[in-house]
Amino acid sequence: MTDTRAGSDPAGRVLASRRGVMCGLAGLGAAGALAACGTAESPNGSDPTSGGADATTGSTGSAGETGGTGIAAAADVPVGGGIVVDETVIVQPTADEFLAFSAVCPHQGAIVAAPDADGNIICPRHQSTWTIDGELEEGPAETNLSAVEITVEDGQISLA
Repeated sequence: MTDTRAGSDPAGRVLASRRGVMCGLAGLGAAGALAACGTAESPNGSDPTSGGADATTGSTGSAGETGGTGIAAAADVPVGGGIVVDETVIVQPTADEFLAFSAVCPHQGAIVAAPDADGNIICPRHQSTWTIDGELEEGPAETNLSAVEITVEDGQISLA
C-alpha cells in the first residue's frame, strides 16, 4: 500500500512543506538580526572596558609636532564645541586646546554626533552621552570615548 500522507513520498522520505521552509527561513532571519544587535568591539582594538578619554595620554597636539594625515583645519573647530570628520570627533574645549576621540559609539558602533550647544557628544542610536572631554555621562554605553592622538601644526589638525 502506498502512503499518501502529505509531506512524504512513496519511498517514505519526509518532504519539507512550504510552511516548514518559510518558518525555517524566518528563524534564520531573526537569528541574523539578533547577531547584528551585539556590542561593538573597541574600534582601536583596546579593551572596551578600560575607558579611553584621557587628555593626558597625548590626544592633544601642539605646534611643532610632526603629524600624519591632515584631517581638519583648526579654524573649523569651534571653541566649546567640535566636529566629526570620518570616524573622529575633534573638539576644542577651551581656546587652543584640541582633543580627538573615536566617533564610533562603544555600545553598538554608530557614529556619534558633534557636540551640541551644551558641549555634549550624543549617540543618535541610543542617546548615550559624553562630555566634551569624552567622558561618559549617560549610557547605555559603558565606557568613555577612545582617545585618538592628533597634532596641530600651522592651523592643521592631523592624526598622529
